[in-house]
Amino acid sequence: MTHVLLALALAVATPAARPEVGASSQADASQQPDIERLQSIERTLKWSTAGSLLVTAGLGTVTALNVPTLLSPGRCATGNPILGTYGCDRGLSTLHGISGVLSLTLYTANNVLALSLPGPVGNVSDAERPWHRALTYTALVGIVVQPLLGLFASFPQVIGIPPDTQAQFSRTTRSVHITVGYITVAAFIGTLVLEF
Repeated sequence: MTHVLLALALAVATPAARPEVGASSQADASQQPDIERLQSIERTLKWSTAGSLLVTAGLGTVTALNVPTLLSPGRCATGNPILGTYGCDRGLSTLHGISGVLSLTLYTANNVLALSLPGPVGNVSDAERPWHRALTYTALVGIVVQPLLGLFASFPQVIGIPPDTQAQFSRTTRSVHITVGYITVAAFIGTLVLEF
């Protein structure tokens, strides 16, 4: 899965790997309405991905406020949890995970569709292209590592962390997960800003 996402993002970020928009032929002219429709769908997927990432980050923030991190013992431990017992049991973190899966799915669908479109996606100037590429790679890395960080923070035993160190491992990994999540969302939205 990781290899597929990496290949997709590399292909999207490398405009030379796709045919130019201006290539003229009768076949291209007849396909213009289809290309415009696909570009519209791609933009919709991109904005849907951004929205899903924001929801995931919001749910992750509430979850992080409730559970132990490097910054706090968590509101569940102090007796004042956000969303009451729902915020302290696995319900909220499961909802956060489902939102993360949706974000990953939309991100993948968006990049697969972008690969099928001719020319570079979005209206990125030559001067902004290096920034766009850097943000694209940053978002890709975040999208790939976030599910792993989240799972390892919630279930450290699956990677063999001893029981006596699981709590501290989870606190640390959860803190990294939160930080990488914010960076990922900011990078993805940064690409949107540069494209429009």
